[in-house]
Amino acid sequence: MAGGVYNADMTPWAKRAAAASICAFTVLAARHVPVQTAARLQAPPPGQQPRPQAQAQNPQQQQTPPPGQSQNPPQQAPPPPGQVQPPLGQQQPPVFKGGVRLVRVDVTVTGRGDKPLADLAAEEFDVTEDGVPQKVEQLQFIRLTGQRPEGDETSLEIRSQDQAEAEAARDDVRVFGIFLDDYHVDKAPQITIPIRRGLADFIDRLWPSDLVAIMDPLTTLSALEFTRSKQKLQHVINSFEGRQGEIFPIKSVMEEAQLQRGDLRRVRAEVTLLALQALATKLAGLKEGRKSIIFVSQGPPTFIGARDGGSLQDIMRDILRVANRGNVQINVVDPVGLTMEMRLGDKGTLYQLAGETGGRTIINTNDLGGGMIKTLDDATVYYVLGYTPTRTEDDGKYHKISVKVKRSGAKVTARQGYWAPSTKDLETAAAASAKVLEPRVAVALGSLAQQQPGKRAADVWMGFARTDEGQRLLTVTWEPVEPAPPTPAAQVDFEYAVDGKPLAAVRRVAPAKSGTTEGARAVFVLEPGVVAVTVVAKAADGSILDRWTQHAEVPNQPLAGLVMATPRLYRARNLQEFRAIRDAADPTPGASRQYSRTDRVLVDIQCRAPKAGLPVDFSAHVQTREGQELATLPTPALENGRARFELPVGSFGQGTYILRLQAKVGAEEVQQLVAFRVGR
Repeated sequence: MAGGVYNADMTPWAKRAAAASICAFTVLAARHVPVQTAARLQAPPPGQQPRPQAQAQNPQQQQTPPPGQSQNPPQQAPPPPGQVQPPLGQQQPPVFKGGVRLVRVDVTVTGRGDKPLADLAAEEFDVTEDGVPQKVEQLQFIRLTGQRPEGDETSLEIRSQDQAEAEAARDDVRVFGIFLDDYHVDKAPQITIPIRRGLADFIDRLWPSDLVAIMDPLTTLSALEFTRSKQKLQHVINSFEGRQGEIFPIKSVMEEAQLQRGDLRRVRAEVTLLALQALATKLAGLKEGRKSIIFVSQGPPTFIGARDGGSLQDIMRDILRVANRGNVQINVVDPVGLTMEMRLGDKGTLYQLAGETGGRTIINTNDLGGGMIKTLDDATVYYVLGYTPTRTEDDGKYHKISVKVKRSGAKVTARQGYWAPSTKDLETAAAASAKVLEPRVAVALGSLAQQQPGKRAADVWMGFARTDEGQRLLTVTWEPVEPAPPTPAAQVDFEYAVDGKPLAAVRRVAPAKSGTTEGARAVFVLEPGVVAVTVVAKAADGSILDRWTQHAEVPNQPLAGLVMATPRLYRARNLQEFRAIRDAADPTPGASRQYSRTDRVLVDIQCRAPKAGLPVDFSAHVQTREGQELATLPTPALENGRARFELPVGSFGQGTYILRLQAKVGAEEVQQLVAFRVGR
């Protein structure tokens, strides 16, 4: 079988995506190879010992970097304009060709002073798989700058956690999770004060665009908060202190349950490791780029006597598998520092976590802040290399990887292996990829994706219609997003261009509200062509919260043809709003397509026959997000080219659906598809 980068641990969606690339010989850009479709490096099998985190490499004369290129890492403050290295979004990434066994490895290489090396070529890397030399076929150097692309005026303020996760998915945003394992940190001033100071130094060096979440063993994922506020982060850090060996005071009902079990040492180790696994899982799902965990702990025990329940290595393997599959580095910090004092803790756990995920071991040092600051460099400057294994079979087994560099004094940090898929895995993925979405369904789902919570500061709707005289009208309206962010949008400006030529003045539009029957819209008269509508969402004080451009094609429809305008949907949250919309001749269209099961939704259709008096066969169907038929809705006959009916969202379970509207006159047929989502 040929084509496609793979991962044996793919989700069903990812397997379809990978198999699609296998069947279509898709060409992949290195920076955009999804984690779900790249062969990620996994934890070694049970019983296999971790290798050291970094190794001195083969001696070779230090090479001089080319003119204009420096070996020094970027400063943590965003670099000034005109620096040699462009932002990530402006780099020209090399093309990663599709290959059935293409393996991708993220590698950190440092030189003198532990500074990242930025001038390595593919031939300077020595890669072996299971001891067999491999040829590096593709290599990309990644350098983030912390700067937004030119013209991006999006506010850095985090309005909600949904929006924070949308921000975390950006290629130019570094994402960190700080895990404060108070269960396995001693409560002592000589430990508490240095670790607080080190964490404060780390937070002080963050870029304004960085996202950080802090958790402890009792933090649930639902309570996990990503933030850019250094003040919030410092507040948590300043209150941190260890609780190792302490039972009282009890912090939650979960701790009460721990006491009832009796084996407190094992229970707390389990709680810590399971929480760490949850954090790694959360970060892994945010995006395919690097994510980093700072694990502050003296080390939870994983090898416990039979009397206390035995080993916890099964949980460790799950952590390592999740972290390696999701491109998550676990950097470990032992707050004890360099001391002769004996403290309780399992350093073996720390070395295993860092060594097998490509993270740093900040152990036996009093420069805790300096060690953590180096993890910023690791998330900023690194290489992505790709090779095709010399082995010929897809065996579903674990394969060890070793990466070295032919440069004196260089140190390499990389994951140590991966699980290859089996032939059965690839066949399953190929079968799943055969289910290709209808293009119209894909477009409708793409429009709905713009309304994911936190993605935009406002929900916007654009609809096209044609008058009897042949004028083509574009109607634009918007609604505030829900749930309301700390700084909501108060006004939205619209400006549009057709085929790249700006037309008309900026139109400022007030928000549409449920039950509104007039106003709160902008209408433009357009000629056929590609229209680009620029949307600028502003706060009450006029500051820009969000800015983006949506494109659509104004159809050149003949006057004699069958035409259906963009469907208009209206949402009512109560009976009064429903009656107001039902009785209005031209209510304001709703922008949001996110509905509750308690909402009532009306659909307004405008359809013009090729000739006056010709009967139009109109129907409405609800389908799954894959385009499979669920139900045919009862609809009234068109009257003067219009019809209004109710979409019974209360009858649907939670999920995403497609409303397919069809109109026929003889052999002529037109369709409109609307994707919508039903919540609780």
